[in-house]
Amino acid sequence: MANFKQNVSNAFRPVANFFHRTNKKQGFRSVIAGVLSILIGLFCGFIIMVCIKPDAAGAGLWTLISTGFTSPAAFGRALYKATPMIFSGLGIAFAFKLGLFNIGITGQVTIGAFCSLLAGLSGMNWFVCMLVGAICGAIAGFIPGWLKAKFNVNEVLSGIMLNWVIYYIIGILGNTVVPNSFKDKASPSELLMMPSSGQMPSLGIPQMEGVSVGIIIAIFVVIIVFVVLNMTTFGFELKMTGRNKNASTYAGVNQTKSTILALTISGALAGICGYMLYADPGAPSKFLWDSSSNTLLSDGFNGISVSLIAQNSPIGCIFSSLLLTLIDVSKNSLKTVSNGYYNIHYTELIKAVIIYIAALSSFFNILLIKWNDANELKDYFKRYKTKKQLKEEGK
Repeated sequence: MANFKQNVSNAFRPVANFFHRTNKKQGFRSVIAGVLSILIGLFCGFIIMVCIKPDAAGAGLWTLISTGFTSPAAFGRALYKATPMIFSGLGIAFAFKLGLFNIGITGQVTIGAFCSLLAGLSGMNWFVCMLVGAICGAIAGFIPGWLKAKFNVNEVLSGIMLNWVIYYIIGILGNTVVPNSFKDKASPSELLMMPSSGQMPSLGIPQMEGVSVGIIIAIFVVIIVFVVLNMTTFGFELKMTGRNKNASTYAGVNQTKSTILALTISGALAGICGYMLYADPGAPSKFLWDSSSNTLLSDGFNGISVSLIAQNSPIGCIFSSLLLTLIDVSKNSLKTVSNGYYNIHYTELIKAVIIYIAALSSFFNILLIKWNDANELKDYFKRYKTKKQLKEEGK
């Protein structure tokens, strides 16, 4: 029995050593914490499935995980939906690096969508439309950033209020300034769909028409944000200000500039998200501004979930966005496999559980740090004991 335990220990020692070494890196700990959040969330979802309909729980969990990979069309749909979410998640993560909560991202997404649609209906090409969305989102982000930097106005309060200001401004502009030729004749409070010239160019992959160059742009922007945050002076100052404002002030960091730039860049990313929501080359949708409709786009709030699961990592935003959209595309299949017991809103429950568990990711991070410290202490005493034995043998 002792030999068996020793053999098992020797077999898993390389894996244990790998985790011991990589656990010292903050990025690796963040990934592990995020993965633990997702696994625990899925497990909780499975328990709920068992409680609702036990005999369909196994098939339901498999459907939840695998539906997005069953066909190129399903994966393409998930990939397209993930693209704008990457931008909204990046916008939230970028502001979080400075310790700012950009709750005004919903208004920034909405104004970016509205203005980019007007640009498209005016005959502009897709790149100009995307640029218009980014500029309008940046302006909407600049306002709470300037108020925070100059007058110390809480960015959460100013962001929430600005969301509603944008909501009513769009309603006024829609009714008074927007030409009737841009509106749907059957519904005057609805803009026409983005014309083909303003839509994102498709990648031309068979059975994946919705996948556009937007995903390439998203990955490119993620890399740029990653480089800016981790390899530039501005990124270092941004993160230092977010962690310790007093130390950054002592080091000579211009906090006014950092605050304004952080929320402006966050708003620009949100504006691009707004453009992408209405630039689908496969099935473009219409924009509503009627007071009875949901003019403020919830995709901005989705970015909070994306950033939270990704631990505010730019690269992690790609995978957390894809995770949430893969769960989304399983809605109808999940209902079918359970004969209607797991209704179409069940996937929202799974997502909510994962997001709530993701809020404990900092706790998982602390556990991983403690585990790493315990291993280092154990290694230290082991080396100390070995040196002591060698001294005794030498005597």
